[in-house]
Amino acid sequence: MNIYIIRHGETDWNAQRKLQGQADVPLNEKGRRLAALTAEAMKDISFAEAYSSPLVRAMETAKTILGSRDIPIIQDNRLMEISFGSFEGEEMKPENPRLQGNGFMNFFTAPDQYIAPTGGETFLQVCERTTQFLEELAARRDLEGKNVLVASHGAAIKGMLSSLYLTDISDFWHGGVHKNCAVSLIRVKDGQMTLVEDGKIYYKDE
Repeated sequence: MNIYIIRHGETDWNAQRKLQGQADVPLNEKGRRLAALTAEAMKDISFAEAYSSPLVRAMETAKTILGSRDIPIIQDNRLMEISFGSFEGEEMKPENPRLQGNGFMNFFTAPDQYIAPTGGETFLQVCERTTQFLEELAARRDLEGKNVLVASHGAAIKGMLSSLYLTDISDFWHGGVHKNCAVSLIRVKDGQMTLVEDGKIYYKDE
């Protein structure tokens, strides 16, 4: 089985560096263009199944990648982005007073010291739910030798891949967050998962 995991295209909140989390923000014009370019590069892949976070930016990305393929997209809440709780919509910048003095600014720089805001999720919680999804998918014997599309989000994808390389939560980002519409490929053979590509982009990096 080949599992193609794609991060959604850009949104206005991405461009504005707002904490998006589980807020349902649609793709912007650039995001749709990046998804279309990625879809063109993946047009010859025959997908047997497709899964997506229910958030509209991931669903729209999945639909663009699939194009005219007659495949239903199965929504799974475990593929949703990390929740930022009460901080969703805040600008992710050092001078934002709401983000100061509470451990939140460790999100990218020191994830092992990150403290989730009220109503938000920890990295461990994201790793647990996304890894559960991935392991269930990889165990599907009926999908052996087939291709599967999974559309998700930056932190959620890192959580999903964590079971393949993470030894300590301090290395959660493992090379940084994937770019919008970046694709990772996991190959499953004899029940073993191997990360073949990590965050590949099919467009000129802007």
